[in-house]
Amino acid sequence: MNKENVIKSLRFNFATSVFAALIAIAAFETGYLTKGGLALSLSEEDLYYIEVCTIILTIGIIPFAIKGFSRAMKKASNLDNIAFLKLYSKKSLQCMFLLFISLVINIFVYYGIDYDGAMYCAILSFGALLYSYPTGKIFDEYNNNSNKTK
Repeated sequence: MNKENVIKSLRFNFATSVFAALIAIAAFETGYLTKGGLALSLSEEDLYYIEVCTIILTIGIIPFAIKGFSRAMKKASNLDNIAFLKLYSKKSLQCMFLLFISLVINIFVYYGIDYDGAMYCAILSFGALLYSYPTGKIFDEYNNNSNKTK
């Protein structure tokens, strides 16, 4: 397990997440899935709860995912290189997964019930997902910070 393999694996997972979100969007835009189909079978009260939950989910998950990753990397100061690689890989995947879940839920709510607020939340989730793109520079920053405190 080395740095290049870990970053390559994380980039593959990142690309897969973005591609899966694009497939969901394409499915609605091409008519494979019906836009607004979910809104027909739900009451106004249920739609309101879904709208509020998507906003709360986005507001909760984005800071939790990004800050959780940063905190875990700051606490990794006493780890050797192999353990740091494993922790970096694990926490990066967790961060990307949480942001992906937020993105996909907002995409399905936007198209499923025609709620424009979910589009804005999806844009925020996508921006946060782009922010979490794994690079060697970020890895080196966290790895150097952990090595300086040893």
